[in-house]
Amino acid sequence: MPSFAGAFPELAFDLSAELRATGRADLARELEACEVRNVSYDPETDVGLLALEAERPLNLVERTVVGQKLGQVIAFGTAHYASLQLDNFARVIAVELHAPPKELRWKLLRLTAENPRRGA
Repeated sequence: MPSFAGAFPELAFDLSAELRATGRADLARELEACEVRNVSYDPETDVGLLALEAERPLNLVERTVVGQKLGQVIAFGTAHYASLQLDNFARVIAVELHAPPKELRWKLLRLTAENPRRGA
């Protein structure tokens, strides 16, 4: 799949601008460069999840000994419906969307339908 910034340019711009304004330019750059791994949206709960592949892969020890876990969630003020998820290595791993705007909701529905989960 394409980069996050390529697949969701308006959302990437809004989230990156707020990260930069709050002194987190490092996360803004990483977010823009992440590849979209999977898109899911549940219309019943009106929640979407953009699973992202971080630019920096985990090394062998991080993967097998420490293990990847949810480390931090960053909420946004301007895009109040979005939150950024970081793993325990401070890498961007997902963007969660609660009650996203109509245009974004339709895009999430379309991408979810185009890319059903593997093994389901």
